[in-house]
Amino acid sequence: MAKKILVLPGDGVGPEVISAAVSVLKCATDDVDFTYGDIGLTAYDKTENYLPAETIDLATDSNAIIAGVIIDRPKDIAYRNPLRVLKKQLNMYAIVRKFFPLCETLGTPGIDLILMTGNPDSLMNVIEKENLDGVTIERYMSKNSCKKLFKKTMEVAEIKQRKTITCAHRTSLFPVSDGMFTDLFYKEFAASEFLMNDLEIDAAASELSMNPEMLDVIVSTDLYGISLAGVAAGMVGGSYLTPMGSIGDSTGLFEPMYGPKLEMAEKGFVNPTSAILSSAMALDQIGCPLDAENVRKAVREVYSKGKVTPDVGGTSTTNEFTNFIIDVLKRNK
Repeated sequence: MAKKILVLPGDGVGPEVISAAVSVLKCATDDVDFTYGDIGLTAYDKTENYLPAETIDLATDSNAIIAGVIIDRPKDIAYRNPLRVLKKQLNMYAIVRKFFPLCETLGTPGIDLILMTGNPDSLMNVIEKENLDGVTIERYMSKNSCKKLFKKTMEVAEIKQRKTITCAHRTSLFPVSDGMFTDLFYKEFAASEFLMNDLEIDAAASELSMNPEMLDVIVSTDLYGISLAGVAAGMVGGSYLTPMGSIGDSTGLFEPMYGPKLEMAEKGFVNPTSAILSSAMALDQIGCPLDAENVRKAVREVYSKGKVTPDVGGTSTTNEFTNFIIDVLKRNK
């Protein structure tokens, strides 16, 4: 029986890059049924709701979700980021980002990293309170959420045959909360065969930039993970190239690791690599790892031939780049 993937094109460059990703997936596998829904400003224009009930129903009935980027509305008091709401409702408590070079001439040699962080809406609750002479920040982190993140990290690491797990923290500044996070890390992995270590966040960033080959899997809170993600993205060539997914026990939402990029929308040259590689993660999620790896291999081949978009030194349009990948997939079937 075919698996169901829900497609949420989103706003800005979202429809362009998600269309490219879906085209690649349709060529890569015959085991998927695609359904479509609306989210973000596009949904609001149709329904006056950023996350329509119909979209939630479709998401609940899907095995995985591929989502485009959305345009935030932070000045709207009633606004809540619909992607974050959807992830929370579907209990996607972990975020996985993957960083690897796509060709020899791009990025830093040696980096092949999986970064696991807790979804900030599940792992931590951060509250900012204004007072007379400043702002007080409170954060709550539950033991159960940390344990779930570590178990999911172990699961991902086992599937990808990784050997070393590094916990990134800031215990020197937060001895109680980060101390709890680090202690639980060692307890949860104690019976595993992984090599374990932990690094303060500044040391982790330094090690990542100097000796990336020494880091296999990093697990951290989103507070530090987002900074490590920025460093790692720069090391492989930028956020346009890096896949990201939010996952739970039964489903996942996969999306590009960048914003709506309104200045690039509808110009035909936006790089869809992040969306395509994220969609490959969706194939992993639904139990099609060989198809997922074929997509990654096709992307690497196109990059090795330089048939890429202008942001990474090529001249290809979004559609041309996508078609090059599809041609490789067809040739290798």
